[in-house]
Amino acid sequence: FINGSNLDIYNGSTDSSNPAVGLLIKQGKFWCTATIIGARTALSAGHCFDARSDENHVGLQLQLDQELVDVTKVVVHPDYSDWFGRVTHDVAVLELDDNVTVEPSPIAVNPPQIDEPLELVGYGYVDALMPESMDGTRRRGTSYLESFETYKIFLPRPTPDESQVCKGDSGGPIFAIRNGQKVQIGIVSGSTDGRARKTCEIDAYGARVDAYVEWIIEQSRGDVVLESIESSSEGNQ
Repeated sequence: FINGSNLDIYNGSTDSSNPAVGLLIKQGKFWCTATIIGARTALSAGHCFDARSDENHVGLQLQLDQELVDVTKVVVHPDYSDWFGRVTHDVAVLELDDNVTVEPSPIAVNPPQIDEPLELVGYGYVDALMPESMDGTRRRGTSYLESFETYKIFLPRPTPDESQVCKGDSGGPIFAIRNGQKVQIGIVSGSTDGRARKTCEIDAYGARVDAYVEWIIEQSRGDVVLESIESSSEGNQ
Protein backbone atom coordinates (compact mmCIF):
# COMPACT_ATOMS: atom_id res chain seq x y z
CA PHE A 1 0.00 0.00 0.00
CA ILE A 2 2.58 2.55 1.12
CA ASN A 3 6.06 2.04 -0.37
CA GLY A 4 5.02 -1.04 -2.32
CA SER A 5 3.17 -3.01 0.36
CA ASN A 6 -0.30 -4.27 -0.38
CA LEU A 7 -3.86 -3.09 -0.19
CA ASP A 8 -8.34 -5.20 0.94
CA ILE A 9 -11.83 -4.14 1.39
CA TYR A 10 -12.58 -2.46 4.70
CA ASN A 11 -16.24 -2.33 5.73
CA GLY A 12 -17.07 -4.81 2.94
CA SER A 13 -18.56 -8.29 2.68
CA THR A 14 -17.61 -11.68 1.23
CA ASP A 15 -17.92 -11.64 -2.55
CA SER A 16 -19.06 -14.36 -4.95
CA SER A 17 -20.17 -12.17 -7.85
CA ASN A 18 -16.83 -11.20 -9.41
CA PRO A 19 -15.13 -14.38 -10.71
CA ALA A 20 -12.83 -12.35 -12.97
CA VAL A 21 -11.07 -10.94 -9.89
CA GLY A 22 -8.27 -13.22 -8.69
CA LEU A 23 -5.62 -13.44 -6.00
CA LEU A 24 -1.99 -13.18 -7.07
CA ILE A 25 0.26 -15.67 -5.26
CA LYS A 26 4.03 -15.19 -5.32
CA GLN A 27 6.03 -18.30 -4.42
CA GLY A 28 3.20 -19.46 -2.19
CA LYS A 29 2.61 -16.08 -0.52
CA PHE A 30 -0.58 -14.03 -0.94
CA TRP A 31 0.60 -11.06 -2.96
CA CYS A 32 -1.81 -8.70 -4.74
CA THR A 33 -5.09 -8.68 -6.66
CA ALA A 34 -5.57 -8.84 -10.44
CA THR A 35 -8.51 -8.83 -12.85
CA ILE A 36 -9.02 -10.94 -15.96
CA ILE A 37 -9.53 -8.57 -18.92
CA GLY A 38 -8.96 -10.99 -21.82
CA ALA A 39 -8.78 -14.71 -22.58
CA ARG A 40 -5.27 -14.93 -21.11
CA THR A 41 -4.58 -11.38 -19.90
CA ALA A 42 -4.92 -9.84 -16.45
CA LEU A 43 -4.55 -6.28 -15.13
CA SER A 44 -2.87 -5.33 -11.86
CA ALA A 45 -0.80 -2.57 -10.23
CA GLY A 46 2.78 -1.79 -11.20
CA HIS A 47 3.89 -1.37 -7.58
CA CYS A 48 3.20 -5.06 -6.94
CA PHE A 49 6.32 -5.77 -9.01
CA ASP A 50 9.88 -4.63 -9.53
CA ALA A 51 9.62 -2.22 -12.45
CA ARG A 52 13.27 -2.87 -13.39
CA SER A 53 13.03 -6.67 -13.47
CA ASP A 54 12.07 -9.10 -16.23
CA GLU A 55 11.66 -11.88 -13.66
CA ASN A 56 8.46 -10.71 -11.98
CA HIS A 57 6.59 -13.71 -13.35
CA VAL A 58 8.86 -16.27 -11.63
CA GLY A 59 6.80 -18.17 -9.06
CA LEU A 60 3.75 -16.00 -9.77
CA GLN A 61 0.28 -17.53 -10.07
CA LEU A 62 -3.26 -16.19 -10.30
CA GLN A 63 -5.86 -17.97 -8.20
CA LEU A 64 -9.41 -17.73 -9.55
CA ASP A 65 -12.49 -19.40 -8.10
CA GLN A 66 -12.02 -22.66 -10.00
CA GLU A 67 -8.60 -22.21 -11.63
CA LEU A 68 -4.98 -21.68 -10.67
CA VAL A 69 -2.94 -20.37 -13.61
CA ASP A 70 0.73 -19.48 -14.00
CA VAL A 71 1.73 -15.96 -15.00
CA THR A 72 4.29 -16.11 -17.82
CA LYS A 73 4.98 -12.40 -18.30
CA VAL A 74 4.55 -9.15 -16.38
CA VAL A 75 4.87 -5.76 -18.10
CA VAL A 76 4.95 -2.71 -15.84
CA HIS A 77 4.15 0.64 -17.45
CA PRO A 78 7.42 2.23 -18.63
CA ASP A 79 6.62 5.54 -16.89
CA TYR A 80 5.84 3.94 -13.53
CA SER A 81 7.30 5.94 -10.65
CA ASP A 82 7.29 5.78 -6.86
CA TRP A 83 7.97 9.05 -5.07
CA PHE A 84 8.06 8.34 -1.33
CA GLY A 85 5.23 5.83 -1.69
CA ARG A 86 3.12 8.01 -4.00
CA VAL A 87 2.93 5.96 -7.17
CA THR A 88 2.07 7.15 -10.68
CA HIS A 89 1.36 5.17 -13.87
CA ASP A 90 0.69 2.26 -11.53
CA VAL A 91 -0.36 -0.28 -14.16
CA ALA A 92 0.85 -3.78 -15.03
CA VAL A 93 -0.34 -6.19 -17.73
CA LEU A 94 0.00 -9.90 -16.97
CA GLU A 95 0.15 -12.68 -19.53
CA LEU A 96 -1.16 -16.09 -18.41
CA ASP A 97 0.09 -19.47 -19.59
CA ASP A 98 -3.33 -20.54 -20.87
CA ASN A 99 -6.81 -19.24 -21.61
CA VAL A 100 -9.07 -19.07 -18.57
CA THR A 101 -12.73 -20.02 -18.45
CA VAL A 102 -14.08 -16.96 -16.63
CA GLU A 103 -15.63 -14.11 -18.57
CA PRO A 104 -13.23 -11.15 -18.82
CA SER A 105 -14.07 -7.84 -17.21
CA PRO A 106 -14.39 -4.92 -19.68
CA ILE A 107 -12.07 -1.97 -19.11
CA ALA A 108 -13.09 1.67 -19.40
CA VAL A 109 -12.56 3.73 -22.53
CA ASN A 110 -14.45 6.77 -21.23
CA PRO A 111 -13.38 9.21 -18.54
CA PRO A 112 -14.62 8.92 -14.94
CA GLN A 113 -17.39 11.09 -13.56
CA ILE A 114 -17.49 12.83 -10.18
CA ASP A 115 -19.80 11.03 -7.70
CA GLU A 116 -19.95 7.95 -9.98
CA PRO A 117 -20.98 4.97 -7.77
CA LEU A 118 -18.20 2.42 -7.44
CA GLU A 119 -17.72 -1.20 -6.45
CA LEU A 120 -14.42 -2.20 -4.81
CA VAL A 121 -13.26 -5.83 -4.95
CA GLY A 122 -10.16 -7.38 -3.44
CA TYR A 123 -8.32 -9.78 -1.15
CA GLY A 124 -6.43 -9.10 2.03
CA TYR A 125 -6.78 -7.35 5.36
CA VAL A 126 -10.05 -6.26 6.95
CA ASP A 127 -8.00 -4.61 9.68
CA ALA A 128 -4.69 -2.90 8.87
CA LEU A 129 -3.13 -4.31 12.05
CA MET A 130 -4.25 -7.93 11.44
CA PRO A 131 -2.10 -9.70 8.81
CA GLU A 132 -4.01 -12.92 9.49
CA SER A 133 -7.16 -11.29 8.08
CA MET A 134 -5.64 -11.63 4.62
CA ASP A 135 -6.81 -15.23 4.36
CA GLY A 136 -7.56 -15.58 0.64
CA THR A 137 -11.18 -14.43 0.92
CA ARG A 138 -12.47 -12.11 -1.80
CA ARG A 139 -14.54 -9.20 -0.53
CA ARG A 140 -16.49 -6.36 -2.06
CA GLY A 141 -17.81 -2.99 -0.96
CA THR A 142 -19.21 0.25 -2.33
CA SER A 143 -17.91 3.79 -2.57
CA TYR A 144 -18.01 6.69 -5.02
CA LEU A 145 -15.59 8.68 -7.14
CA GLU A 146 -14.61 11.77 -5.17
CA SER A 147 -12.28 13.37 -7.75
CA PHE A 148 -9.87 12.56 -10.55
CA GLU A 149 -6.74 13.74 -12.32
CA THR A 150 -5.21 12.90 -15.69
CA TYR A 151 -3.89 9.54 -14.49
CA LYS A 152 -5.58 8.91 -11.14
CA ILE A 153 -8.98 8.56 -9.52
CA PHE A 154 -9.61 9.26 -5.82
CA LEU A 155 -11.85 7.59 -3.23
CA PRO A 156 -13.08 9.23 -0.02
CA ARG A 157 -12.55 7.97 3.50
CA PRO A 158 -15.04 5.25 4.44
CA THR A 159 -18.26 5.91 6.31
CA PRO A 160 -20.68 3.47 7.98
CA ASP A 161 -22.36 3.15 4.57
CA GLU A 162 -19.28 3.19 2.32
CA SER A 163 -16.27 0.89 2.05
CA GLN A 164 -12.58 1.44 1.40
CA VAL A 165 -9.57 -0.49 0.17
CA CYS A 166 -6.86 -1.48 2.64
CA LYS A 167 -3.73 -3.64 2.82
CA GLY A 168 -3.96 -6.63 0.48
CA ASP A 169 -6.00 -5.17 -2.39
CA SER A 170 -3.28 -3.49 -4.47
CA GLY A 171 -3.92 -4.12 -8.15
CA GLY A 172 -7.58 -4.81 -7.56
CA PRO A 173 -10.36 -3.37 -9.69
CA ILE A 174 -12.44 -0.28 -9.09
CA PHE A 175 -15.69 -0.95 -10.95
CA ALA A 176 -18.50 1.28 -12.17
CA ILE A 177 -21.79 0.25 -13.76
CA ARG A 178 -22.29 1.96 -17.12
CA ASN A 179 -25.34 1.24 -19.25
CA GLY A 180 -25.89 -1.98 -17.33
CA GLN A 181 -22.31 -3.16 -17.86
CA LYS A 182 -19.76 -3.53 -15.06
CA VAL A 183 -16.62 -1.73 -16.22
CA GLN A 184 -13.20 -1.49 -14.59
CA ILE A 185 -12.40 2.21 -14.38
CA GLY A 186 -9.52 2.03 -11.89
CA ILE A 187 -6.70 -0.08 -10.44
CA VAL A 188 -6.14 0.19 -6.70
CA SER A 189 -2.82 1.93 -5.98
CA GLY A 190 -2.43 3.46 -2.53
CA SER A 191 -3.20 6.33 -0.20
CA THR A 192 -2.00 9.85 0.41
CA ASP A 193 -2.82 9.38 4.10
CA GLY A 194 0.18 8.62 6.32
CA ARG A 195 -2.00 6.60 8.70
CA ALA A 196 -2.48 3.85 6.13
CA ARG A 197 -0.07 1.48 7.89
CA LYS A 198 -2.25 1.53 11.02
CA THR A 199 -5.84 1.92 9.84
CA CYS A 200 -8.10 1.30 6.86
CA GLU A 201 -10.07 4.47 7.58
CA ILE A 202 -8.15 6.53 5.03
CA ASP A 203 -8.60 8.05 1.59
CA ALA A 204 -7.18 6.16 -1.39
CA TYR A 205 -6.43 6.48 -5.08
CA GLY A 206 -6.10 4.28 -8.13
CA ALA A 207 -4.74 4.36 -11.65
CA ARG A 208 -7.29 5.69 -14.11
CA VAL A 209 -7.80 2.84 -16.60
CA ASP A 210 -9.13 4.89 -19.54
CA ALA A 211 -5.83 6.80 -19.59
CA TYR A 212 -3.95 3.58 -20.43
CA VAL A 213 -6.27 1.82 -22.88
CA GLU A 214 -3.97 2.05 -25.90
CA TRP A 215 -0.98 0.81 -23.92
CA ILE A 216 -2.99 -2.08 -22.45
CA ILE A 217 -4.20 -3.10 -25.91
CA GLU A 218 -0.65 -3.02 -27.22
CA GLN A 219 0.81 -5.07 -24.36
CA SER A 220 -1.99 -7.66 -24.49
CA ARG A 221 -1.75 -7.85 -28.29
CA GLY A 222 -5.44 -7.05 -28.49
CA ASP A 223 -6.53 -9.64 -25.91
CA VAL A 224 -8.75 -7.27 -23.98
CA VAL A 225 -12.48 -6.56 -23.64
CA LEU A 226 -13.41 -2.89 -23.85
CA GLU A 227 -16.33 -0.93 -22.49
CA SER A 228 -19.29 -1.39 -24.86
CA ILE A 229 -20.08 1.06 -27.65
CA GLU A 230 -23.48 1.79 -26.11
CA SER A 231 -21.88 2.54 -22.75
CA SER A 232 -19.20 4.63 -24.45
CA SER A 233 -21.77 6.74 -26.28
CA GLU A 234 -23.64 7.42 -23.05
CA GLY A 235 -20.43 8.33 -21.21
CA ASN A 236 -19.53 10.95 -23.78
CA GLN A 237 -22.82 12.81 -23.56
